[in-house]
Amino acid sequence: MSAAYQLNTVDSSINIHINSADAANFVGIGLDSGQANTSDMIVVLDDVISCDEEQTMALSIESIEIPITYYNVSSAIANNRFLFTENGVDTIITLQSQNYTVDDIIADVANLLNSASAFGSPYTIAFNSRTFKFSISSTNIASFSLDFGFSVLNSGSTYNFTNTANLLGFNFQLHTSSNQTLTAPRPANMNTVPFILLDTEFSSRGSVVTSSSGSSRSFSTGVLTKIPINKEFGDVLVHSSTSNRHTLLVQRKRLHTMRFRLKDPQYNGLDLNGVPFSLTLTVDFIDFSSAGVYDNDRDDNKIKMTREDVNEVLTRNQILSSREAQHNRDNRNKLINLLDLDEPV
Repeated sequence: MSAAYQLNTVDSSINIHINSADAANFVGIGLDSGQANTSDMIVVLDDVISCDEEQTMALSIESIEIPITYYNVSSAIANNRFLFTENGVDTIITLQSQNYTVDDIIADVANLLNSASAFGSPYTIAFNSRTFKFSISSTNIASFSLDFGFSVLNSGSTYNFTNTANLLGFNFQLHTSSNQTLTAPRPANMNTVPFILLDTEFSSRGSVVTSSSGSSRSFSTGVLTKIPINKEFGDVLVHSSTSNRHTLLVQRKRLHTMRFRLKDPQYNGLDLNGVPFSLTLTVDFIDFSSAGVYDNDRDDNKIKMTREDVNEVLTRNQILSSREAQHNRDNRNKLINLLDLDEPV
């Protein structure tokens, strides 16, 4: 069984509790770990959830629990390589996928540069805690350069090193040393995943994600929620949505198979190193016509449902449910009073 269901009798929505450890299938293998990609799961429900023809299903996230077991420097998020050139010789420097501190970067990058150098071990790296910038120095008189461009050609292959540029504080271009020193123009960013996007295979009109990579500035997605990262590596992030949480309208009448993916800000898939995550999905059933949102048939008028429409319908449904609950309580109290009479009923 991939999920547990719970009917919320207050507003007649359905809560689906999902653990990726129980997923029917994982999509792909983690680029860093080589383990099953637990951040991209397919869930098959034991029972089909369906709505009436005049209804629309609206999905939202009640809560989500994510282990912070992905690395801040890794192949999965494409920020662990750059091109190093010394005395006309090109070498792609590759950092091992793992979690790094500033001190780790200082030690490991220097070791990699010295291993690639033809002049022994001339390279050292310093870090200015006031500016948060790295500086690379060489004791050899030969100049050196680091390339962090969008489209870097090397040995017949093309590479994008811009994510590594953001990590180390460089611009998206070729940087050449001056007087055997090269200082990053920007602060380093060790917090490489400041938030996570929970993506789905549902409506392509539900969310738009902006992007600065390539020629695409924005694109439509099925993102259900954006989760800020406020935990350290090795902790578990617990995120609960607020009352004003995002709602995704589903363009289908039945739910049986669902796919959930965890993405970084550049829309790269995360590698949780085989550790599962879990979430609670809420399904609301909305009838826009009966709720009075549309005066006429929305299909005839080609009116698209907006977030304001969804909020209005959910609010009305909650009010009606509250009134019905109060009515039931009043009837119950009347019956109790009746049963407490001295005379037999």
